[in-house]
Parts: sequence; C-alpha cells; structure tokens
Amino acid sequence: MKVYVRLFALLRKHHPGPNRSLPLEVELPEGATVAALTPALNLPPGLVRAAFVNNEACSLERVLSDGDTVGLFPPVVG
Repeated sequence: MKVYVRLFALLRKHHPGPNRSLPLEVELPEGATVAALTPALNLPPGLVRAAFVNNEACSLERVLSDGDTVGLFPPVVG
C-alpha cells in the first residue's frame, strides 16, 4: 500500500528531497502501523512522538490504509 507522509519541525531535516514541504510517498505492507514509518524513513528511534492520519490525531499503533496522509511530529518542548 502507498501512504503520503509529511515531516514537521525537527523531522524535516530527514526529508530527502529539495522541497521539504512536499509529502513523501512511502510503500508499506498491508497492516502496517504509523510506527512502521520510522524505520521505513530511516528516522532516529524515539524521535517521532505524535502523529496525525488524515488530519486526525492518533497513536503510533494505528493501522494505516492505502492512500492515508500522515503527519509526523517530534517531541514538543516549551
């Protein structure tokens, strides 16, 4: 299945493309969770703390569906 991922805040520096505001297209196996995106995108373990799927806050254990749009966020400090 294919999902589209946007990286926010400190995670943006891990975006491979020249335009870091564009979503990444990621292929995952059926039944993959949001947490599976961390190794799929080579993100440092523990850096993803919050996620939104289709503009709705969710846990990292949420199962993704084909075509989902995912936003990933690092820990918030302040």
